Amino acid sequence: MNLSRLQKNFETLAAEDPLWTVLSDKSKKGGKWDTSEFFQSGEDCIRGLQERLERIGIPMTGETALDFGCGVGRLTYPLSRRFEHAIGIDISESMISAARENSNRGKNCSFLLNTSNSLPALSDASIDFAYSDIVFQHIAPRYTKHYLLEISRALKPGGILVFQLPSHLLQGNPIRKQLQYKLKAFLQAIGLGSAYFEMNAIRREALIQFLQSKTELAHVQDWDYPAAGPNWQSYLYVFRKR
Repeated sequence: MNLSRLQKNFETLAAEDPLWTVLSDKSKKGGKWDTSEFFQSGEDCIRGLQERLERIGIPMTGETALDFGCGVGRLTYPLSRRFEHAIGIDISESMISAARENSNRGKNCSFLLNTSNSLPALSDASIDFAYSDIVFQHIAPRYTKHYLLEISRALKPGGILVFQLPSHLLQGNPIRKQLQYKLKAFLQAIGLGSAYFEMNAIRREALIQFLQSKTELAHVQDWDYPAAGPNWQSYLYVFRKR
């Protein structure tokens, strides 16, 4: 899936059901998310992450945090309560607009629309902490790798990058799955298909090798993290910039 198709899909899904598009609980589909419960889930997620990182000696404090793939700001707002400033970046204009409308839920938050395969709004060595959850799994690996290079560029020396990404499919045929996506893309192109999520993975060993050879990031830790569902082996990765 190229970026223009990804943006179109997320714009369509966001218009139909923005909270479910961000956090796709089957029981909440069709506008069934309670708004307070939805945003509390973001606070719970960041609190759990904070506790996990503190156990390996990494405090969640600093000047600037980045929430990549921020959606409506579910994770950006709780990050802003732990950092002096939080930046949310997303490919969907609808999501960014909704995040700005809810900016009173956090403090010192900025929300940026980014539709390119780079992150030009982020200056070199300007970010202390970057986080992305249930986002890269929907982006083609070639773009994911480039975004990770860009985030590394924007991290300060000693800065922390934490992100979730599937490594490989546990159940099902990956070739068949890719053919299903190609069919969905074709149907969309001729005006017959509906918006959909695409699932992607990068093998754990290949991902770590790529980042440690192409960037100044050092692998610190990873954990099993089943955010992609039972069919996928997914990890939560921690890297520190040298």
